[in-house]
Amino acid sequence: MINIQATYTASEARDNLYDLVRSAGKGLRSYEITLRGAKPVILMSREELDSWIETFDVMSSPEEVSAIEAGRKTKKGKRISHQDMKKLLGI
Repeated sequence: MINIQATYTASEARDNLYDLVRSAGKGLRSYEITLRGAKPVILMSREELDSWIETFDVMSSPEEVSAIEAGRKTKKGKRISHQDMKKLLGI
């Protein structure tokens, strides 16, 4: 889940834009920005966005979700070979 540090109005965000961009760009914080009559937006680092996109991509693949679930069912600390993992993923 995105860790929203603070909510700013668009005017407040404009007044603090450089500081907010620096902070979000370092991956330290994400901010919600509101504008009257519009849905809120989130200011976050590109790295954070890429991470979310990758998560959505993985979770939209039934094969990858099955592989994750299979991995969770294995005993804690149990390892499987690279070849076995490829078989599980159908590669």
